[in-house]
Parts: sequence; C-alpha cells; structure tokens
Amino acid sequence: MTKEAIEKLPEVMQSMTATLKRCSKDDASSDYMTESRLLAVNFDRFSKYYCQMKKIAQQPKTNDALYCTEDGKWYFVEFKNGSIKKDEIYRKIYDSLIMLIEAGMIPDYQFSRENISYILVYNKEKIMQEKQIKVNSAKNQIHRHIEQKQEKLFCLFELEKLQGYILDETNTYTKEQFEQLFVKKFEKLEGTDRK
Repeated sequence: MTKEAIEKLPEVMQSMTATLKRCSKDDASSDYMTESRLLAVNFDRFSKYYCQMKKIAQQPKTNDALYCTEDGKWYFVEFKNGSIKKDEIYRKIYDSLIMLIEAGMIPDYQFSRENISYILVYNKEKIMQEKQIKVNSAKNQIHRHIEQKQEKLFCLFELEKLQGYILDETNTYTKEQFEQLFVKKFEKLEGTDRK
C-alpha cells in the first residue's frame, strides 16, 4: 500500500501494516508464500484488536492480509501453503467481513460487494501432493484450456459464488500467478517493482 492508501485507512488499521511476505508466512513450516515487500494490513492483528474491543475470548478466523489502494479498492489475501478446506475459507471471509462491519471500518455489505475483492493464493505443488486438485481430471483440463483461450483464470473452491453476493471479485492464484498478476502490478504502480 502506498503512504496515501495507508492514510485513508481507519486510524486503528494504520499501525497494523506488515509486508505481504510477513503476512504470507506459514507458521507450521516457516515458509513464505511471497517475497513481496508491498505493505498490507496484517489481518491477524486486526482480529486481536477486534477481540479486545468486543471483549471476545475466541478469536475469529481471518484472512491473512488486507491490501488497499488509494482509490478505495480493498483486497483480502489468504495464503494457503497446505491443504485447503472450502468451509474454512468461507468462514474466514465471513468472519473478516463481520469484524470490519462491527468495528465500524466499513458501513455494510454493500460496501464489500462494490469494493472488496478476495484472492486465495495456494501452493500448487503441495495441493497436488494432497490430491485436492486432480491434475488429470477431465474437468480440470477443460477449465485450464478455457483459461488459456479466454485469458481468464478459473476460480477454484466455488469462490465465484461469493462474487456479487458479498464480494466484488474472487480469484484463486498459484504463488506464481499471484506474483505475476498482483504483486508485479502493484509494485509497478507503487514504484517499488523489483528489477
């Protein structure tokens, strides 16, 4: 996030920034899903703040990061270095939106429908090892073929169902796609691109 984008955030969120690299750390393996130095809100920190504010003992499930642009576009980013459970992903999305609304950071779900996108970044190799994405399945081959022809990405785990309902856009990216389609784009816009 640029300095200007950070300044437009609610004051409490301005002190919760970290690099996307830090937000992407898999605590179980100490691996990072990205090397990006782009700043984002570390949403785990926001969750802790929310629990203190609401005096809630059980910390809600949250997305890893919230990246915001100067023009008011917000991107939830969830990094998954291992297995992915669809219901866990949905819970993180809903809990994160509920916290934003209850803490007064956004006015309502209409705001999220118009301004908040969701990106799930996954480790393709680990997912394939766990056979969550069947490499040889006919359905997957058809989707990949369509992606290549249309230059559009296929959204996994039925996240497209949330698009237009509670989120503006939903995307699933491999680590490599995230670097190409998100990190490089915003590093260039921010003037922090790695040469």
